[in-house]
Amino acid sequence: MTTYVSWLGASFAAVAAAFSTNAPETRIAVVGAGAVGCYYGGRLHDSYDRLGSETEVVFHLRGEHYDHCVANGIDVKSYNGDFRISADKLRACKTTEEMASGAAFDWVVCCLKSTSLDEVPELIDPLMSDNTRLLIIMNGLIEEDLITKMRERQRSKGLEGMNAKAIYGGMALICSNRLSPGQISHTYGGKLVCGVAYSQDADDDDSGKWTEQDKSAILSLFEPVQSVPFEFEPNLRRGRWWKNVWNLPFSGLSCSMGGVTVDKIVTDPSLRSIAYKVINETIDIANADLKRMGCSEDEFLGKETGEEMMTLSDNMGAYRPSTMIDLLARNPMEVRYLFREAINRADSLGVPCPHLETVVCHIEAYQREHNLF
Repeated sequence: MTTYVSWLGASFAAVAAAFSTNAPETRIAVVGAGAVGCYYGGRLHDSYDRLGSETEVVFHLRGEHYDHCVANGIDVKSYNGDFRISADKLRACKTTEEMASGAAFDWVVCCLKSTSLDEVPELIDPLMSDNTRLLIIMNGLIEEDLITKMRERQRSKGLEGMNAKAIYGGMALICSNRLSPGQISHTYGGKLVCGVAYSQDADDDDSGKWTEQDKSAILSLFEPVQSVPFEFEPNLRRGRWWKNVWNLPFSGLSCSMGGVTVDKIVTDPSLRSIAYKVINETIDIANADLKRMGCSEDEFLGKETGEEMMTLSDNMGAYRPSTMIDLLARNPMEVRYLFREAINRADSLGVPCPHLETVVCHIEAYQREHNLF
């Protein structure tokens, strides 16, 4: 059963009382602080700061984004309530080595795109310890390669193991764009769903086993963040496919059509029809994948998941998915883990997905034409 966190009905005093000034300081590193990282990292900072907690949130920023933020702070315009982190309260660093100069981090929240997956183990290495929990909020079916790369990083240092207490995968159902350095626009959504990819305490074989301590740790992290609807997903693979039911049809069609916004997809009858076909194919692949890993039919995705994603999109407005923004800006695109891996999984399972494959082939053609790797 999925666990939900909502303190919207709790009194502010009751929440604040949970954080004694004598409580040990918690340190959170936010790596990849763009549109998604600044939003969730900012919500963590804002919520704990309002409670007077000793929790420290440190942001990894680069280039002009860093220069602007250290001078002016981070401003988030959100349909769910604006907030800002003033320059005097912002802790920001240009490198993860600089971030690691203080006490050890309890949490690392990594919000890089999957195009940077190869860089993640080395980038976060200075921040990690056997007691650090890693939450990686990223699109696509990434966990197997991420864990392999992190183990390889350890072996390159002559060490065994994972150098992490636990690794969580995060699925963010959010419309958030970075308009300019330090300026984030959050126009819709915001739900964050997380599951466990690796647990040191579960004697894990990299199959997503977890302990109650792993679950309670991440629930506790987000309990004070009243503005973020949070869910714990017991089966991370299922959670990844749940998010793919939105990503593959809507990010996919947005890109395959050369850069159209979500409102165009849901209001054009032909595109809406194709979106439904891709949704249904994605659910078929997901359930075949879940069956292969031994899940019961109770854990399968149902048609209601497709309706959930279509309803969300109907109310999303002229949202520009990040993959579409990258296409138009001629930046590297998240194709391998977000799109192609789903097709590879379908092929290995013998699940036909002609509409999804057509969409993905169009995207890959754009990627090759403009060298967006």
